[in-house]
Amino acid sequence: MVSLTKKMQAELYENSSKQLRCFVVYLTDEPAKHEETLSALAVKHKLRTLPLTVFSGAKGPAGIKLSPKAENTVLMWKGLEVKSNYAYEAGKMDANAVENIVQGLGAILK
Repeated sequence: MVSLTKKMQAELYENSSKQLRCFVVYLTDEPAKHEETLSALAVKHKLRTLPLTVFSGAKGPAGIKLSPKAENTVLMWKGLEVKSNYAYEAGKMDANAVENIVQGLGAILK
């Protein structure tokens, strides 16, 4: 996840003229426990324009259908339409997956 956040931070800078916006939401039943961890991660990796936040509820918001098998999910949308949905089971979000996600930005930067 750190690798992805660092690459998304770079994409934010590179595509600022295209108004690219990104954020990371950590889904958990214990949000207070993870807020400090995310804050430290942001400082350590200089994630100045990539917001990191927590959501109370490991299943995510009711209106968003996330795969219950996924440990990591990346959604990309343009306007109100989801253009890409990447879901990875535990341990499956590797360097190739991160590269596929970054390349998938083309779907929303057109």
